[in-house]
Amino acid sequence: MTYENSLIINIAWKYYNEGMTQNEIAESLNLSRMKVIKYLEIAKASNIIQFKINLDQFADMDLQTKIKQQYHLEDLYIVPSSSKNLLDSLSKAAAQYIEDRITSDTMINVGYGQAVSRTLGHLNISTKYKVTFVSLSGGVRFYIPTAIDSSSDYYSNPNYSHYIMPAPLVVSTESLAKQLINEKPIKKIMEMIPYSTITIVGIGAVNERATIVKEEYLSTSDMEIIKSMGAAGDILSQFYDINGQIIDYQLHKQLVSTDIHLLKSLNHVVAVAGGLEKKEAIIGALRGGYIDVLITDEAVARSLIE
Repeated sequence: MTYENSLIINIAWKYYNEGMTQNEIAESLNLSRMKVIKYLEIAKASNIIQFKINLDQFADMDLQTKIKQQYHLEDLYIVPSSSKNLLDSLSKAAAQYIEDRITSDTMINVGYGQAVSRTLGHLNISTKYKVTFVSLSGGVRFYIPTAIDSSSDYYSNPNYSHYIMPAPLVVSTESLAKQLINEKPIKKIMEMIPYSTITIVGIGAVNERATIVKEEYLSTSDMEIIKSMGAAGDILSQFYDINGQIIDYQLHKQLVSTDIHLLKSLNHVVAVAGGLEKKEAIIGALRGGYIDVLITDEAVARSLIE
């Protein structure tokens, strides 16, 4: 470690952990106050300092308890509702939730969708931990890079290993999907999935803003048909009704993806979803028993027990 880096850490520690003022630090280290300010800014920019907001202080514990009991959830994480960028707020909260639960040799299953992508982009995990990321479906490599935060080390961290299915999410026929799933590279990845520590998934609403529509696997007219069949939402591109029952839809047979029912047997399945437009999709996922932990916003949380 260089002298300057050592000094930056020393200043940051004194300021944030010991509660010393900038003037007191300057005097103790024989520096100018402007120098102390400069080094604190460097500490922030280089992720030496990482701020985490304790949302437990914000949470309505009675509301949390009611939702957890009603839907048999292990945990619930509620962020303040935001009209500006709810997805960003949710994904940052999800990243914080996951970071706090990382231990040595953690394996994280990665679902499909923007919420998962953004969550990965906000992760900043200590380099002392080895973390393995395993994709739950094809198509993952095509959207993750677009959402990576510039300060994230998701791709550069040498202690991260990635196992991404070398296939698209949807293929042209059922027989081709079966063939690909049984190919050795994909089969070996699927065999890793049950051994995960954490699984991250998104919950999709049945509308034209869904990731599966944006990626042009389905059209807006397809979504109208799916909605008319009683679909309330999807996880891993598999559509279910308000009670969590999977609808009979041909697309499901053309997916290169983990079967949604496997989620029920996995450890610590975390869903990241918010916005009232996803209320029915979230309720269906909860009733279906596909998730253990929900990270959502206050407006949705309150609507779940109305």
